[in-house]
Amino acid sequence: MPSEPPLSVVICCRNSARTLAQTLDAVARQAYDGWWEVVVADNGSTDGTAAVALAYASRLPNLRVVPVPVPGFQARALNTGIREAKTDVLVLLDSDDEVGPDYLRHMGAALADSPFVGAALDVHRLNAPELVGRREELQADRIDSFCGVGPAVVGAAMGVRREALESIGGFDESLPTQHDLDISWRLAAVGVRATFVPEATLHYRYRTSAGATFRQELGYGEGEVILFRKFRDAGMPRRGVLQVLSSYARILAAVPGAARPGGRARLATRLGIDLGRLRGSVRLRTLYL
Repeated sequence: MPSEPPLSVVICCRNSARTLAQTLDAVARQAYDGWWEVVVADNGSTDGTAAVALAYASRLPNLRVVPVPVPGFQARALNTGIREAKTDVLVLLDSDDEVGPDYLRHMGAALADSPFVGAALDVHRLNAPELVGRREELQADRIDSFCGVGPAVVGAAMGVRREALESIGGFDESLPTQHDLDISWRLAAVGVRATFVPEATLHYRYRTSAGATFRQELGYGEGEVILFRKFRDAGMPRRGVLQVLSSYARILAAVPGAARPGGRARLATRLGIDLGRLRGSVRLRTLYL
């Protein structure tokens, strides 16, 4: 009998042909004594994503590429991949990051004792030095708290047991972003709290262009407003006047440095999330800003 539990790696993809090979290379280098599989949930890709994944069939013998029947937000792809997974121990990855050595061993061991875990994030290996400082580093040495609600595991470095997910109905497929915060807070509400796994390292990739960074942060900001509507009765606070003014002051402070290396990414980050909060407040007629 193997000492490590059977484990499923679920990777969500949409038009990920450019980065998926690096992700799968790192997964293929893993050593794991228990039975394990890789499920690639293809969320409506129109490039060569599926072909890139299938090329790894000889290196990942228990590999399956599963199309999402009706493509939607990432939460839908996650639910699809999880339904198709054959085990109850789930390690969730994005299609543009890289797991460190023995990642599966550490996550599998942690999930044998805890139903919900998060690995350590590293943003230095895959990103240019000038991009690393565009935002505060997350989940480097703990599970961070967000939006005044509580700790939340970053979805790219998440592990969870099936019974925990099923107890709350899985990921909320209506959420365009921030499904990782949502699942973390809903699990905490039923007594399932996240455990940090510092031995497992996930190398996280930032967007490389200012435009892509801005669009991502815009979605995060609007997602915060959606979460506020969902969790305000559970205690999520509205952003106060001082918080809003401080955020806009940081945007102004980032403007002079926009011409320097990394400056555009920093400005795109701060401008994107605050405009996303504003846009979400207007669209949803909910004062959050």
